[in-house]
This record gives sequence, structure tokens and C-alpha cells, in this order.
Amino acid sequence: MKNLNERIRILRKQLGMSQEEFASKLEVTKQAISNMENSKSAPSPAVLYKMHKTLDVNLNYIIAGSGDIFTTEKGNKALKASLLKEFEQMLKSRGIE
Repeated sequence: MKNLNERIRILRKQLGMSQEEFASKLEVTKQAISNMENSKSAPSPAVLYKMHKTLDVNLNYIIAGSGDIFTTEKGNKALKASLLKEFEQMLKSRGIE
């Protein structure tokens, strides 16, 4: 089972964000995100709340590892957009547009 720091990293990557972008959305520093992802610190209740409200994250997933990453279709749309962006970049890198 993945632990808290791994789930935070997975969330960030699913959203297609760098640590800097993720930090900006949560109003923390890039170092704070790095520390969370590397088990040097845990997210504060305020950061967890921002994940839920700003990014539509299912706190049960982040805290306990159960359920879907996102709580609503809004979050799933963000994931789909991120995957589409990745796919388009892959095609472009191969000369397909």
C-alpha cells in the first residue's frame, strides 16, 4: 500500500504539475512539497483543506489511500486534460501533429 508521501506525489503527477506549480496552487513553497513527497514532513490540515477545495481531491484517498483521487467530475476533467496534454507532447516529440 502506498503511503501518504507517495499519494501526494501521484496526485501532483496525475495533475501534470511540477512541484512549483503544485506549491503555487496550495500556497506553500516548492520545498514544502518536496518535503511532503520525501516523507520529511506531512501536510498540515490547512494544506489538506486546500487540496480538497482547490484541486477537488478526495481526502480519504490522500490520508488513508481509499477511494478515487478526485471527488467529482471537475477533478476527473483536470486529470483527462493532463493526460491529453502528455499525449500531445509525446506525439509532437515524435514529429506527429
